Amino acid sequence: MIENLTTVKTASKDILARAMAREDINVEHRADAQTAYFDTNQRTLCLPVWKDMSNALYDMLVGHEISHALHTPAEGWADWVGTGPDAQMRHMFLNVTEDARIERMVKEEFPGIRRDFAQAYKELLDRDLFELKDKTIKDLPLIDRLNLHFKLGLFGYIDVPFTSDEQVYVDRMATTKTFEEVMELATDLLIDEKQNQPEQQPEENEEGDNSSDSDGDDEDGNGIGFSVDQGDEEGGNGAGSDDNDNDGQEEDSGMSMEDDTDDGESADSTDGESGQEGDGPSDLSYDSYSNDPMTAGSTQRAFEKGVEDLREDDAKRVQYVTLPDPNLDNIIVTPKQIEGLWEDSTRKVIELEKERNIDNQSRNDSRRESNSNLQKFLNNSRPTVNHMVQQFQMKQAADADKRTDIAKTGILDTTTMINYRWSEDIFLKNEVHADGKSHGIVMFLDWSSSMNCILKDTVEQLIILVEFCKRAGIPYEVYAFSSNIPDLLYTETKDSNGNVVGRHIISNQFNRDDKQDCQPHDFCLYNFLSSKMNNQQFKTALSNLYYHVSVGYDWRSAVPRSLALGCTPLNEAVLCAMDIIPQFQKEHGVQIVNATFLTDGAGHGMLGCGGYYAGDCIVRDKKSKRTYKVNGNISFAETDTLLRMLKDKTGCNTIGIRLHDSHQLKRLRYSFWNEWDNETNKKFEIACRSYKKNKFCTAESDGYDELFVMQGNLKVEFDALDGLDEDASMTRIKNAFIKGNSSKKSSRVVAGRIIDIFCETH
Repeated sequence: MIENLTTVKTASKDILARAMAREDINVEHRADAQTAYFDTNQRTLCLPVWKDMSNALYDMLVGHEISHALHTPAEGWADWVGTGPDAQMRHMFLNVTEDARIERMVKEEFPGIRRDFAQAYKELLDRDLFELKDKTIKDLPLIDRLNLHFKLGLFGYIDVPFTSDEQVYVDRMATTKTFEEVMELATDLLIDEKQNQPEQQPEENEEGDNSSDSDGDDEDGNGIGFSVDQGDEEGGNGAGSDDNDNDGQEEDSGMSMEDDTDDGESADSTDGESGQEGDGPSDLSYDSYSNDPMTAGSTQRAFEKGVEDLREDDAKRVQYVTLPDPNLDNIIVTPKQIEGLWEDSTRKVIELEKERNIDNQSRNDSRRESNSNLQKFLNNSRPTVNHMVQQFQMKQAADADKRTDIAKTGILDTTTMINYRWSEDIFLKNEVHADGKSHGIVMFLDWSSSMNCILKDTVEQLIILVEFCKRAGIPYEVYAFSSNIPDLLYTETKDSNGNVVGRHIISNQFNRDDKQDCQPHDFCLYNFLSSKMNNQQFKTALSNLYYHVSVGYDWRSAVPRSLALGCTPLNEAVLCAMDIIPQFQKEHGVQIVNATFLTDGAGHGMLGCGGYYAGDCIVRDKKSKRTYKVNGNISFAETDTLLRMLKDKTGCNTIGIRLHDSHQLKRLRYSFWNEWDNETNKKFEIACRSYKKNKFCTAESDGYDELFVMQGNLKVEFDALDGLDEDASMTRIKNAFIKGNSSKKSSRVVAGRIIDIFCETH
């Protein structure tokens, strides 16, 4: 639901519009829209943000525009309207006659909306939107009386008189079925209006007299008496169709033509009148009658202006965006490609060392030390992983027991059948086990510069989780999102001399096939680890990853330059997860995927919202047509919005690990506990105590199913007694043991909670 000052629930109106259109159209509520209109190309109904709007009036306006969408053609009418000083008058006559047809058709198609039309026009009459005060209806031009009859007279609100000759037009307007009939009727009404105009004043110029006498037959198309065929010829010879399409409102043809005319045809009308010295205008453009309450079309002009005035001027600007489809082949760097990056980097370093006569012994030593530390870490973590697997299996067994039913087979048990006199339990039984749900996990690791001081600790947490998945037979993938893109995804443009003049991504990373698609930043996902790897591939990939986070990027260490830390394309990673997770589910046959994001901050914006105070941003899912409002601070709200879309599209669990590089939570108060009421203060105090004691806490989130705020420099500890002197007292040993167990519990929180989530939904 989009919030504005009206009490109407716009979300329900969106559903109403789609139901009436019999199509999953897009519905947008825009503060900058002058009037309601339907874009036939984008299949989008655009509604202004209205004020003081009743449900009946809202439904009437929606029904009116939907009927245009269903029955008014997108092409043809602009050619009939043509160009020149009379174009706007022709447009107005066409609007009046077409409004009568499409409103009659929508009321016949949806009888329940008749009451809304009746109540809505009663409200508009009470507000004097037709400006009938101090007017005598019988003295109004025919086109205005027809307009009033079909908008107000049909419901008995006013009595509109017609002569016997005029009744022919009333009957025709009440029975038009096709748009061609509407144009024919509008043409006849234009001719009739021209013939019934009062004589021109003697002082009016010759051009005005010629226009009056032509009855629409002059070659320049300035007359109003053109037939449909002539109008089409006029539109074909000139730029009529294009000129009338300037503001993108050609699909409207409805409640208002303000946007269609004010910036376009009014200029043409002014040009047509330039140089004229008469007291009054010589044409029937809007400028000719806008200030004269008795000129033909004044009621329609007043009605259109009145509907426009119903807009809420102070409403927030609403920006609608959609998400482009990612080309994962141009984004994901596969494990094999990463291994190739290491091989190329190592080869180049060795060549450079030979050229500079540098001893590479230190590099070899650091690599051996890293591998040794990795192996030690794996050995030390094995009991922890085994414990996690045991806990997982125990919870699996308990869950399986809950899903076990005893079923009688109908076959007599020959052993117990002798008890038939006092027991009916004499049949063989089978245990029936209902299938549990299978799980997988996809991890997304922040590979940005701000992670530098905590990256190794984070990777060690991740390795424990990966080892658990391997032992438990759970499929997994590990991606790192980075703004540093390897050369293999780039291509270079060279000039005639062979000099590099440009460098760009080989192929588009995102297919932006919609004008409202947002523009994500170029980035990549490094697929560091995968359950699809064999043992040797896994050992190599893990060795490279651990070496990187141990020594950091340095050309002397042979770490590929593209693996250096960069920015934080978190939102782009969530967008890609919308395609990655369904593929992962299909490939591994798992029912539930747990998407885990390990990051130390918010991603940079990609929705193009224009800043915190620019207004509301609505993200629309192209497939489901669901809309998601970006709430609050853009930097965090974008991620939360995308995560909600991810869950709805894939059905995955979302787990956030927010790594924090401080021993206190004060800096995060505004991020997760930004209210100052008593309840929020209490929650923040509880979180602070948990963070201080356990080195982590949980926080509420609009996007994650569960969000952990975790001390970023929390090391994985296995031996509680390391560092104690041989002669340490029993008290020191006891305290170290207690502290060590607490550290173990805290450092395993990520993996432990994942196990709980697995078993909760198994």
